Amino acid sequence: MQKVGYSTVDEIVDDILKTCPSVLQDSARKMTADEFRVSQYFNLGMTIRKKYFYGNSKRESLVKSLGNKKEHRFLDGEVFSRIVLEALWKKITKESKKQS
Repeated sequence: MQKVGYSTVDEIVDDILKTCPSVLQDSARKMTADEFRVSQYFNLGMTIRKKYFYGNSKRESLVKSLGNKKEHRFLDGEVFSRIVLEALWKKITKESKKQS
């Protein structure tokens, strides 16, 4: 897997949405944020951990962009994938509300 360089969660979410199948987006709209995160833990969550966290050449900038929140103090791939999946779910569901 090649190295990527994303400095913010928004950049990562936008990159995921470029290749995210519409079926996944449709199912996300029918779920809560927690249901979506759990359903994608081993699928998209693994990609997020490998590509966007561990394989990110700008990981230090990315971590700084998250701020100094208590839950980010011991940030690892698991916590990071949860953050990205929740941001992705929010963007997908927000977009569907705009279209309605």
